[in-house]
Amino acid sequence: MLLAGEWLARQIYWRNQWLRNWLTRRKVRKTSVKQIAQREQLVDYLQKIGVCPGSLVMAHTSTSGVRIENAAAAERQPTNAMQVASELLSILLELVGDSGTLVMPTNPDYGLISSAGSTADPQSLPVYNPRSTPCRVGLTNELFWRKRGTLRSLCPHNPLAARGPLAEDLLMNNLNESRPLPHGVDSGYFRFQSRNGLLVSIGIPLSRYLTLSHVAEESLDRDWSVPDFFEERNYLLRHDGEDRVVTIRQTRPEFMKFSLCNRKLRRDLRREGIVHEGFAGTLKVDWARSGDVVQFLSERNRSTTYPYFFTSLAPRRAAG
Repeated sequence: MLLAGEWLARQIYWRNQWLRNWLTRRKVRKTSVKQIAQREQLVDYLQKIGVCPGSLVMAHTSTSGVRIENAAAAERQPTNAMQVASELLSILLELVGDSGTLVMPTNPDYGLISSAGSTADPQSLPVYNPRSTPCRVGLTNELFWRKRGTLRSLCPHNPLAARGPLAEDLLMNNLNESRPLPHGVDSGYFRFQSRNGLLVSIGIPLSRYLTLSHVAEESLDRDWSVPDFFEERNYLLRHDGEDRVVTIRQTRPEFMKFSLCNRKLRRDLRREGIVHEGFAGTLKVDWARSGDVVQFLSERNRSTTYPYFFTSLAPRRAAG
């Protein structure tokens, strides 16, 4: 019953532009400082869950409504988003140390693009330059990938940034054009979970930002049981002074919008003890072991379409 209710709510939400606009305006109006942690509280919590020297960590972060206070300071730290992002990044880098590796998603915002794009006119394609294209998944992530010494993947869809001793290994050959899947076996996401890296979210619920979950279905690729689940999209990759068109095989957005049931996935991951939800002060901090997440999903979707439901009812894009 809960599953059917969630699926129905997704249909109403994604098919109603007015409702989406209204909810967006309401969210903006309600934005205020609601998550507050002393720096020492956050550091202590992160250390307890395994963010320590030598660790491999993928961090999802948000600065919206977040304040990090320093007990040693004469005044409380302002809620300026740039200051909060800088402080979060400083804490994460400090905790993993020079022997650890920090990873963050750096997904760009390409806006509305066609399913294929025109290879005859490369300038009509979404452009990705790993050294200049901004990301849309948080100010902390933006500061991180722009930091000197941080590597960023060449794959234009959901690129990863990594910094530390394992960075090169994680991102090696991440744009394999014979198997061009952004979360497949050649991706940094797959290699991260193969090492059972620690997933951490700060200021946002981890279960709503599990980009790594796509490793399970993309590892199956053409054996994945959902027909027409993937589509090919063309991008213009701008790298080392050269432009070239690359084709990525990625999930159709229709399935993400209409069939992916996040609430059920969250309930299941919590019930199985895979995703752990907690707080440092009133600041939300969730965590999970990446290998556990992918193993759980892989076992579920060997014979089902989990966590996608009623996939036959998802709208299909017109051919051509």
